[in-house]
Amino acid sequence: MDLIKDVIKLDSRNDFSKFQTFLESEILVPDIKEDVFEIIKTEGYISLKKEDVMEGKVILRGDLNYNVIYLTQDKKVSNLNGKLEFNEVMEKDDISLDMKIILIGDIEHIDANIINERKIKLGCLINIRGSLFGRNKVDIIRDITGLDDVQTRRKDIYYEDIVGIERGESVVKEIINLGENEDIEDVISLNPKVKIKETRLSDNKVILGGVLVLNPIVLSKEGSLIKLNDVDIEFTQFIEVPGACEGMREYAYVDLLDFKFNLIDDEGGKCNSLEIDATIKSKVKVSESISREVLQDAYCPYRGLKLDEKYLTLNKLMDFGVEDFIINENVQNDREDIEIKEILNVDAKVFITDNFIMENKNTLEGIVHVDIIYIPVEGLRPVYMITEEIPFKHSVNLINIDENMKPYTTVQLENIDYSLKKNEIEVKFKCKLSYEIIQNIQSKFIVNGELQGDIDLSSKPSITIYIAKEGETLWDVAKRYNTSLEELAQTNEIDKEEILKEGQYLIIEKKVVTEI
Repeated sequence: MDLIKDVIKLDSRNDFSKFQTFLESEILVPDIKEDVFEIIKTEGYISLKKEDVMEGKVILRGDLNYNVIYLTQDKKVSNLNGKLEFNEVMEKDDISLDMKIILIGDIEHIDANIINERKIKLGCLINIRGSLFGRNKVDIIRDITGLDDVQTRRKDIYYEDIVGIERGESVVKEIINLGENEDIEDVISLNPKVKIKETRLSDNKVILGGVLVLNPIVLSKEGSLIKLNDVDIEFTQFIEVPGACEGMREYAYVDLLDFKFNLIDDEGGKCNSLEIDATIKSKVKVSESISREVLQDAYCPYRGLKLDEKYLTLNKLMDFGVEDFIINENVQNDREDIEIKEILNVDAKVFITDNFIMENKNTLEGIVHVDIIYIPVEGLRPVYMITEEIPFKHSVNLINIDENMKPYTTVQLENIDYSLKKNEIEVKFKCKLSYEIIQNIQSKFIVNGELQGDIDLSSKPSITIYIAKEGETLWDVAKRYNTSLEELAQTNEIDKEEILKEGQYLIIEKKVVTEI
């Protein structure tokens, strides 16, 4: 007997769940900045610099990039910005050294409090979420040869094969004119964000098109606070993924690693241009659905055959897709004594609080945290801010999906539209939802086999009448009574693949082998 072996490579995907860490630091106001009298807004973004996967843990290094907008004692608007480094150890039992990881960091809450006019205390709650990807290589038995009349049963298995998880990085340098008539004293906020516009596969690479979005709020040399038009800086990355090709599926995310800017003068001496230097990181996953026939069971009617079995988990992609959806809300001015003259900026972040499968729907629940900075008609301050948390729920209709499957969903905020109606702001958030639905399936594989002695059939009757039990197959009966599947089907004039009914009668004939 010859055992024909093969190697199967099975990928596993585990939800990293949500890891939270709190950063806190006292920050001194630089000498070039005026004293802090009142804080208007604290904003920022997370840069994940490096992830080191080790046994039982992931070591994460990154930066919190912050910008604090404040009022001076004479009611001028100013700001201070910088970055805080952080190192975190995230422990999880099922992490191994050879795993790949995709992590996404976002800020759940950030604020600053005044200690004194030259010192503030910054606090930030950071969420880290993502997935771990492992690969299990197992030797399996693909076929059995060299044994007369051996009966084999095969089945098709379906699973998701990860072709590669790779990282890309690019530098974006640009000089942007903010307006020929502008003469800028200082940049109060740019609030940079990166978004994916499109991805596509080519031979051995993923082509990613994205945009760096800036929302400039500046201080003119006359002391006026001005909201300039949003700036979109497009970029393209080519991420090498060996084995990738058209027809596979790609998933990508982008992260702003570093962002620097300088104000520069034009030829006429007006300060109205920005020199941008940004580093953008991407991570891509390329996968494809595999269909493969494997040996499920085997026996010989006349010889004992012992098979060693092993159960492995298959990750099967049940559904995937991208869908746009809209969140609408009317935000009330929380100060009845202040009338809004002009909205300077609407900034928002989308947080997923729950994601589950129910009634053939991928359901997403979350919160939109929105900050609205505005100029009053008249008031004690030049600017005010409204903060609101807007709950939302969105469902994607699916087919043949059940509650035991695992959804992996991300949301990207594409665009914010707003309009002012008296003292009420109507906001519309356009979001893009990307999802994958994975089913974990336990599947049996034959990993070894051993031939044993001859089977003594002399004591068995020539003909046996068998009554099928619930859930039995023709294969089960043929194997139990040491006959071939072909003979049993032929004797009973039924198809080999026919499903047996409970109580169905089967005739089993003993085949006698005579040696001459």
